[in-house]
Amino acid sequence: MMFAMKRGLVTTAVLACLALAACSSSDDAGQSSVEITLLPSSTAAPTETTESTTTTSTTTSTTTTTVVATTTTAPVDPAVADLQLSGDGIGTAGFGAEPEGVIGYLSSYLGPPDNDSGWVDPLSIGLCPGTELRQVTWGVLTLLFGDVSAVVDGRRHFFGYTYGDQAEVGAAPVGLVTTRGVGIGSRVIDVKAAYPAATINPEDEFFPPFFFVNDSLRGFLTGVDDAATVTAILGGADCGI
Repeated sequence: MMFAMKRGLVTTAVLACLALAACSSSDDAGQSSVEITLLPSSTAAPTETTESTTTTSTTTSTTTTTVVATTTTAPVDPAVADLQLSGDGIGTAGFGAEPEGVIGYLSSYLGPPDNDSGWVDPLSIGLCPGTELRQVTWGVLTLLFGDVSAVVDGRRHFFGYTYGDQAEVGAAPVGLVTTRGVGIGSRVIDVKAAYPAATINPEDEFFPPFFFVNDSLRGFLTGVDDAATVTAILGGADCGI
């Protein structure tokens, strides 16, 4: 398996150095919640009286507030909620679809792309198959188009994407998540909950830590412990070096 990670040039050697907060199996959008527990105040002590003097002893009533906060990832931006990432594509733009239609579809949500390589020799970007390749980028989201992939052979089509950049975590477009709620900043423990069959792989001499759902869906992590987070998500095929 070969990964490609780099903003605007995702399919180059950045895979070897790019390292990829909370989600569930349906949606990781959440908000911080606060649980407040009020402890009961103590009652006043009974009045104590002598023959000539009356002394009243009172215990001051005290209220203690305990705050328990839980933090999850930010809510999904409604503007991009339809652009769910999967092993089949992005939103309704499936792998194998015609390039101009996919670019128009993404532009209707994200505006015009920040960069478009045009159709170039695949070797000018990475080791992608075929005779031509095109990269179109919106911030830290890059789509790949070519004329040969595992999906289609012989015509131009959409075959892969990369979302996220370790050097620019939190950069636009923000809020994209997978169909099971995993996004940039989601924790490893929630990747496991969303994709029970996923493997969590430690860093080696070639790649940073990463999770692997299948050949069409994987991503990079900050580490392999449960609190480590996702830094990038890759779908479809990619161009390695």
